[in-house]
Amino acid sequence: MTTESLNEREQQTLEHLQKAQELGSSLAEYASVFGLEVKELYAMKQQLVRKGILPPTRGKTEEAEKAEKPSPFVAVRVVPTPPAAPSPMATCRLTHPSGWVIECGTLPPAAWLASVLSGGAHAAA
Repeated sequence: MTTESLNEREQQTLEHLQKAQELGSSLAEYASVFGLEVKELYAMKQQLVRKGILPPTRGKTEEAEKAEKPSPFVAVRVVPTPPAAPSPMATCRLTHPSGWVIECGTLPPAAWLASVLSGGAHAAA
């Protein structure tokens, strides 16, 4: 069947389909930009396929073909940072005027520190 046998609506649809293809745009995007009904474009496209004007689709919609393209995003997994290895140098050093010294490899809990500095009876426990 030739394009001369198409009615005006079919001819306009064919022109829209060709322009969308030239622009490299999906029918949904094209319809949105030009204020057309995307459902009508798809329906008319199927009519043109049935008449033999357009080749049959490969069983996939344009959206399905776009969905198969690889995403520019990459999946990542966030994991907690491993604890730092203790350094040979003490992180915390408590020196008392009476002469005792307590060195800690890491910062002790604040409650323990407060208890030691206040002279609590069970601070060393």
